[in-house]
Amino acid sequence: MKNEVSIFFCSSNREKPEFENKIKENILKNCGDIPIISVTQKPIDFGRNICVGDDIGVSGFNFFRQTQIALEEAKTRFVISVEADCLYPPEYFEFIPSRDDKCYRLENLFVLRIKRDCFHKKLTGATHAQIVNREFYLNRLNELFKGEEKWDPDQKNFPKEKFNKHREDIFTKDEIEYFTLPSPVLQVKSRDSMRFYTACHEDKTYNSLPHWGTVKQMREKYL
Repeated sequence: MKNEVSIFFCSSNREKPEFENKIKENILKNCGDIPIISVTQKPIDFGRNICVGDDIGVSGFNFFRQTQIALEEAKTRFVISVEADCLYPPEYFEFIPSRDDKCYRLENLFVLRIKRDCFHKKLTGATHAQIVNREFYLNRLNELFKGEEKWDPDQKNFPKEKFNKHREDIFTKDEIEYFTLPSPVLQVKSRDSMRFYTACHEDKTYNSLPHWGTVKQMREKYL
């Protein structure tokens, strides 16, 4: 996989800088020498940075437009997603896909909400923990963006708006494969992110997680 994969980081830079810096430190600590491309609305020192300006607004549409820019720059066979409110274990960066026509999403995702004293199991996989063939992903985005403006702050849940909510994902269900790892990816939901709500199993709560430790430890370290 060496030289076949790169990491892309897209952010609207709405998280507090102190928190986002801790997220970036976690990624740098665990990703080894995999190159990073960051496409952000404010300039940051993180891999090869492309700043698109903070006047474009915050939306799902703009997030995927930033993703499109990152994929155009990446050039590698595969791309790994990382986001500004997520913590990633080392093994996340070691997963090897077996096919170029699938989006591989991590199944064991957990959420720490800023006002809760437990970890919640996320309902489904998500774009913040996936590895995809770069050309497969880029071709799909190029297709979806046909006829669209460069930026659109109003399409909050793109591509739902484009397809009148009959399609909720960039990929179809048949194109998504789920995988698991010994340690989960942990999303920390502050009130500064684009979306405060995320769907979870409300009855599946945990006081500690492999690799990450307890809720108290996570709060002391990251919040």
